Amino acid sequence: MGTRNLSVPDRKQASFLLFVSFLGQTGIAQIESPDDTSRVAAQRAVESRGSGVDTVVIYSASDSITYSLSSRFMKMYGKGDIKYRELQLKAERIDVNWDTSTLFAEGVLDSVKAKSSTDSTQAGPSTAKTPAQGGFPSTFQPAYRKKYRGAPVLIDHGEEYLGFQISYNFRTQKGRIDAGDTEIDKGYYHGEAIKKIQSNVLYVSEGHYTTCDRPHPHYYFSSPKMKVFVGDKIIAEPVVLYIADVPVFAIPFGVFPSKGGRRSGIIAPAFGDDARRGRYLSHLGYYWAISDYMDWNLRSDLYSRGGWALDSDFRYALRYNLSGSLGGEYRRLHVGEETDPDRTEEKSYRASWVHNQTISPTARLDVNFTFTSNNSYLTTNNLNQALDQVIFSNATLSKRWEGSNNSLTINASRRQNLIDGTREEVLPSVRFNHVQSYPFRRGQEQSGLTGTDRTNLSWYELIGYSYNSEFHNRRRKTKTFLGTTGMEEFQRDERLGVNHSATVNASPKLGYFTLSPFFNYTEKWYDKRVEKSFDPVDSVVVTKDVEAVKAVRFFSGGLAASTKFYGIVQPDILGIGALRHTVTPSLSFNYQPDWSDLKFGYWGAVFDPKQSVTIPYSFYEREVFGGAPSGKVAGLNFNVSNLFELKTAPRDTSEEVKKYQLLLMNASLSYNFAADSLKLSDLSLSYRTNVANVLTLSGSSNFSFYKFDPVGKRRINTLLVDLGEGLAQLTSFGLNVSVALRGQGAAGFQGQAVQQAVATTPFGVSASGFFDQFRGEQSDFGTPWNLNVTWDFSQNQNDPTRIFRSSNIRANLSFNLTEYWRVTMNGSYDLINKQVAAPNINVYRDLHCWEMNFNWVPRGLYRGFRLEIRVKAPQLQDLKITKQESVRGIY
Repeated sequence: MGTRNLSVPDRKQASFLLFVSFLGQTGIAQIESPDDTSRVAAQRAVESRGSGVDTVVIYSASDSITYSLSSRFMKMYGKGDIKYRELQLKAERIDVNWDTSTLFAEGVLDSVKAKSSTDSTQAGPSTAKTPAQGGFPSTFQPAYRKKYRGAPVLIDHGEEYLGFQISYNFRTQKGRIDAGDTEIDKGYYHGEAIKKIQSNVLYVSEGHYTTCDRPHPHYYFSSPKMKVFVGDKIIAEPVVLYIADVPVFAIPFGVFPSKGGRRSGIIAPAFGDDARRGRYLSHLGYYWAISDYMDWNLRSDLYSRGGWALDSDFRYALRYNLSGSLGGEYRRLHVGEETDPDRTEEKSYRASWVHNQTISPTARLDVNFTFTSNNSYLTTNNLNQALDQVIFSNATLSKRWEGSNNSLTINASRRQNLIDGTREEVLPSVRFNHVQSYPFRRGQEQSGLTGTDRTNLSWYELIGYSYNSEFHNRRRKTKTFLGTTGMEEFQRDERLGVNHSATVNASPKLGYFTLSPFFNYTEKWYDKRVEKSFDPVDSVVVTKDVEAVKAVRFFSGGLAASTKFYGIVQPDILGIGALRHTVTPSLSFNYQPDWSDLKFGYWGAVFDPKQSVTIPYSFYEREVFGGAPSGKVAGLNFNVSNLFELKTAPRDTSEEVKKYQLLLMNASLSYNFAADSLKLSDLSLSYRTNVANVLTLSGSSNFSFYKFDPVGKRRINTLLVDLGEGLAQLTSFGLNVSVALRGQGAAGFQGQAVQQAVATTPFGVSASGFFDQFRGEQSDFGTPWNLNVTWDFSQNQNDPTRIFRSSNIRANLSFNLTEYWRVTMNGSYDLINKQVAAPNINVYRDLHCWEMNFNWVPRGLYRGFRLEIRVKAPQLQDLKITKQESVRGIY
């Protein structure tokens, strides 16, 4: 039977012919009713013999389909589409031979596009990508696709291949793509000819690879022969790196991973020269992607004349549940030869554990622990570690109970001073807390969180209480020196105790005033105490620990009253709608007995005959929560807060009213009626203002009303006003002024140098999984400039004859020279000592698929520079050029 065109008017006849043909082949076929009258679709079912096609093949065309019953040859015209298993082919023209199970696809020459296109044959994707479309960038146009309409697109297991011509065999699952292009893991591949010999093996002739999305890429790797194991690796020989079409580097063969996401492999090292330790090989190691939930890496530093170092990190993550890492390093470094008299050797270690876990909606565990030798900050190559000379570690398990006010926290902490070797550990600290509740209320109102109107409550329903209990086990290790030999030794001290505290209060209203009576009770349990005695042999007071389980109990109470009143002015000029002044005064009286009285048994006294004085001391002065307070208190405390606010006047009903806080001022003062001297406390003032989120000013000051004795170096019980020296004397003053200015992105400027998105894993690192300590934050080109300047000044003159001042100015400036250049500068200047501290200058240049970073520390202990030009793509992050120089080799 001859060939016949299945045009739209012949649909019934076409259905009949296809039905007869396929029925004779023990198969089933049909022509579906298309929504568009110009579209013809056909579906072919399973064949038992003949073509070797073993599943449903769905094919369609927008124009027409011709089929020869004698030759079993089918031709598809206009947006042909064939789906077979995980394979899909789209093209303007598709020919299928069902006898041989082969198909051939190509585009149709477009005379209009051919005239307007260039003669360039360079294949490569364009700069823009449409996220809604997925796959390739929307304007991915190799040269042949600019001239041909409907050039073939092959989709195999989610991977998309573009080609000039594509042929494929259903039976053998082998195929060929002429001038093929594809994108895998943000990399672009091109081959003059691509042959598929197995389901996951490809041969590529004259292959190119790049991560640059320009039609004419800035760089690419080229190889005349490639063998691609899909989803595994690529073998090529030879491999040549081209930059701007100029060959710059070649290797005889190469094996590259082609897996998406994290992958195991060797970590490429960095080479350099250190002034003290000679040439080095840095971060040579191996990365192991163990599973989707964990990975591990091992890195080493090798110096030609300075020793070696090992670093390792193990990371794990289970999304929404837990994440963490275990890290360690060991360094064995030296400076100088073995025969040099000034040779120095350093051995150091560092271990860390970070863990964050959500156990349940009401329970959480957070751990951040670091153990390190005291000299680790001297041997590290990390600038942040070199500046961090006090190590804080902490682990916290927290639990709260829903429907109650109860919570429990278990904590372990550690503080290590690398300078003097002091260590302080709390292992563990257990704290139970019951927040404010109201026992005489009913139901949910007991929590006090319902906002119930207090005027509708009885006086006893306003009574509330809170309670907390805490257990501490503290260990301290301090370095001491033996007096005669000067040898170092460590003194260890361990203390533990339990502290209970409860508060009962109420807050009834009395007219415009809120009254708040309160009562505080504290009880502390200890397993030891101290006793002091005078040693006549050495003529010193000796302190010793005495084992004894004792309790310390004390209480305090008082009454507080507060109110609030306003003053409002509505000038309605210069856009000001209203000015409001809010005054919040509060007055409280608190009472506390003198718990240092010997009758309570919490304090003792020792007589020093050498000085002829009796020295009081607390039996529990060394314990973790301290002892009972000393001195009787019958104090009256006064505090007043002043808040000044402004509200704008809208010019019309559509304009929004804005409110600004102009100034917040606080003043506090107290008077202790029970004190035998210096009954009046210092006057404390504080203030803060923020102007349009640009200028922030804050400060504080303290004033004393008493005379300072220059001989005794203390304040005496004589008022300045009685001596005619004024009302009060300044004892301390502090001021902080900060200015934050930034420019807005201009049209045509903002976002011109958008950084490439970096694929991340649950660990928050690059998809390649390789370790990279030098890659910093992406530059923000959306803000043309950003300036932050802070000036602080403090002065302490409690002793008017000795005044201590401190003043620093810190600045951070970043700006765009052009749409691709970004400069950042920061540093500080000590105005008192006339010294510049920690200056740093960074210059960033966006090079499209490359980037340049120049970091310079012009002066100081860590002065030096680092210049690096590298590929942005995470899978090629080791393709870089680096030049660096530092006095200490720290970057």
